[in-house]
Amino acid sequence: MKYHKIVFIMVIVVILFGCGPKTDQELFYDVQKMINRIDSYGCEAEITVKGNLNPETYIVKQWFRKPDKFKLEVVKPDSLKGKITIYDGQKASIIHPQINQVWFMENFQHSDEQNMFLGYFLQNYLESENVEIHREKKEEETYLVIDTEIPGNHVYFHMQRLWINVDRMEPALLQVFDVKDQLRIEVKYLNFQYNPKLEDQLFTIKESLMK
Repeated sequence: MKYHKIVFIMVIVVILFGCGPKTDQELFYDVQKMINRIDSYGCEAEITVKGNLNPETYIVKQWFRKPDKFKLEVVKPDSLKGKITIYDGQKASIIHPQINQVWFMENFQHSDEQNMFLGYFLQNYLESENVEIHREKKEEETYLVIDTEIPGNHVYFHMQRLWINVDRMEPALLQVFDVKDQLRIEVKYLNFQYNPKLEDQLFTIKESLMK
């Protein structure tokens, strides 16, 4: 009888004291597993670009597929609605159907568009030797915050900061800072979808848009 009482007490102790809050390293391990499992994603995002003049805000749809395929479609403002940026792993294409024009970007590196993608952060995070993490509370939500450098020593795009919601275990916010630690780009993720099936045609320009 005593044996059963001891076992019961031990179970209660484990329940009360063995399930405490995770450490930063434990959370980082969970986040790392989550990041490593991302082969593709789709989402809506609110993007704010802070240049020398007034900040500009956009609502967009984003898609990414490993290792380096990106697509961004503008939803708002109305003047840019339908504008699409596609990177197929070799070159970037910018399609503006409202004015029936297509541009090709030879150097997609260090562009505003590239830095707006979580997929680009994932590449930098996996390749960087300088990664810092900490836990932070904001508006009653707990986040694991990951900082990583952007390669290339670019003046305006120096460091990326990803905020991951601990309870939902999904990306919430991506920020890009310049060499003076001034915020340049902020991406708030909405309706994030893990690993949707994205076909090649999603990252291909339709012939009708080329005319």
